[in-house]
Amino acid sequence: MPMITIPRALQALAVVVLVTVGGCGKSEEPPKKDIGQQMGDVAADTALMREASAAVNEVVRNATDCDAAKVAIPAAKAKLDETEPKVRTATGRTTIDALRQQVKRVEQVCP
Repeated sequence: MPMITIPRALQALAVVVLVTVGGCGKSEEPPKKDIGQQMGDVAADTALMREASAAVNEVVRNATDCDAAKVAIPAAKAKLDETEPKVRTATGRTTIDALRQQVKRVEQVCP
């Protein structure tokens, strides 16, 4: 039977999600997912973030070449718009917001 390895990024995201879920005091709607479902959400978000991050990284990599960055910005924004409704975790939503901020910074530098 092949051994399954979990990437460090997925492990870190899982820890953040678990700490966030466990450390949130009393909320209006208690979490209804068991640990298996939460880990599934983390895995799904990690896969989604790969593509969105790649699109944003293309923008950031080209930040010093505004012509190339301007071409990459619409694709990155479209990928973020496509990814956002599919995100399942609070950490994923925070990551999407951070990626949007990176694109916005490059946009400001390359109007």
